[in-house]
Amino acid sequence: MKLAASTNIYFERKHAELIMMEETLRQCAAAGFQYLDFGFAELSLVSSRFHGEDWQQEIQEYIDFAKELGLTFVQAHATIFDYCNLDDEYERKEELFKRSIKGAAMMKAPWIVVHPSSYLADGRIHPDTHRKNVEFLKRYAAVAKEEGIGLAVENMWGRTKSGEKPYCLDPGELLRLIEDVDCENVKVCWDVEHGSIEKLDQKKALQMLGKFVVATHISDEAGADSIHILPYLGNADWDEILGALAQIHYTGVFNFEIQHYLPGVPQELVPSAMRFAYEVGEQMVKRLCQMQE
Repeated sequence: MKLAASTNIYFERKHAELIMMEETLRQCAAAGFQYLDFGFAELSLVSSRFHGEDWQQEIQEYIDFAKELGLTFVQAHATIFDYCNLDDEYERKEELFKRSIKGAAMMKAPWIVVHPSSYLADGRIHPDTHRKNVEFLKRYAAVAKEEGIGLAVENMWGRTKSGEKPYCLDPGELLRLIEDVDCENVKVCWDVEHGSIEKLDQKKALQMLGKFVVATHISDEAGADSIHILPYLGNADWDEILGALAQIHYTGVFNFEIQHYLPGVPQELVPSAMRFAYEVGEQMVKRLCQMQE
């Protein structure tokens, strides 16, 4: 099983500018990580090139630099695209979403994680939400298939402005979505922290989704204001979660998505803090593999 880190592990700083991708790759390699989840969502926030004409050249430069550092991209995360809801920026957002898929294919990452969308009408979730998601994902499953990759749909958390649970917070909704899309290259990314903060029975959820789980987001939470932190620093029940992953025979990437672990850590301590994160991940993967024996 491969331990990976999302490239957002070193991206946000409390009192400084956002970190550029090259520096993140350097720090990940220095910490011991060999495998990465490339975050197109973060790239779109800091890179004007990704919005421009030479975006593919930029992606190739990251691929080449990663190779120099001994890094391999094994997963990716698409830009955030609320595709059920039209706005003035819809075409631009869709173009960036398409670039994410093509970029992930350039990196030879087999799965790219996408967020489902809650279709809102007068601020409330519309009954057509499921149908719209099925239609969109069927269409982009074909796009992704042409590129040789798959879409991994992530379970959600939180509430809409009207106080409703977003679409696919419920594991049953996510299962129905995957079954109704019915494409071999549309599966599930299970986000452990989302499940924890929503107090889901993650053992039951993972057993329900079972064979459809092809990717993970591994992190902890200490309440709504402290999410995506390093495992064992929050409320998640890791005995239950690792045991459930073992029960469903999960052998995909064990991917840390811990973007809120480092923002407040002093700059001079970042390298050792990242090394500690790597050591925690190694221990967790070892334990999970032992459970599967």
